[in-house]
Amino acid sequence: MKIERRTQYQQGFTLVEIIGVVALIAVLAAVLAPRVTSVIGRGKINSTSQGIAGLKTATMDYIAANSSLPVRAGTAATNAAVATGRFDADLVAGGFTEKLFSCAIGSQTFDSSALTGRTHVRSLAAMVSKTVSKLSSDYGGDCFDLDRDAATADFSAVQKVVSLFIPEVAISDAVALNKLLDGDVNSDSSEDTIGRCIYPAADDEGKTTVYIYVAHY
Repeated sequence: MKIERRTQYQQGFTLVEIIGVVALIAVLAAVLAPRVTSVIGRGKINSTSQGIAGLKTATMDYIAANSSLPVRAGTAATNAAVATGRFDADLVAGGFTEKLFSCAIGSQTFDSSALTGRTHVRSLAAMVSKTVSKLSSDYGGDCFDLDRDAATADFSAVQKVVSLFIPEVAISDAVALNKLLDGDVNSDSSEDTIGRCIYPAADDEGKTTVYIYVAHY
């Protein structure tokens, strides 16, 4: 009896087919990558905006319960020191919120580093000014042109202003957050000194410090 042996051949991909698949993947990656990056960026801005809204709600609840605001200068080296700067620590201690404020943009150092190296919430006596002409951790932190009227001041000297600032924010994130909070469309490099969200022009690394009005009393 003669036994026939059949040899099975497995057909592989040709070099042309492999090159075609690789080229297709490269094209898809080039098309989808910017969209994915854009979606992630929008998510960070939306998350930050929601965090600010939550902070404002907790602050208004605090004011309603205490009819006052504490003076928190925000100049201490210790991040969690209630008596020297973190008003959101007062909110946590009073049960108005569950955790200290944090956000998805800028520097997020929560340790004993210098104040300028982290997100921070302050409550300061208001600086009475009709316009915001100089942005700094002192001036921008508690002086905002909310009514967009250079002829009128927004606060009185006896009031306190709750504000937060976020250092080392990419200017593109600052512009996007400003559009969400104030409805303004700015360039990617110029400063903004009007509204709830203000910031100086970008530095050489394309970053800025964002100052955000939360509430006043």
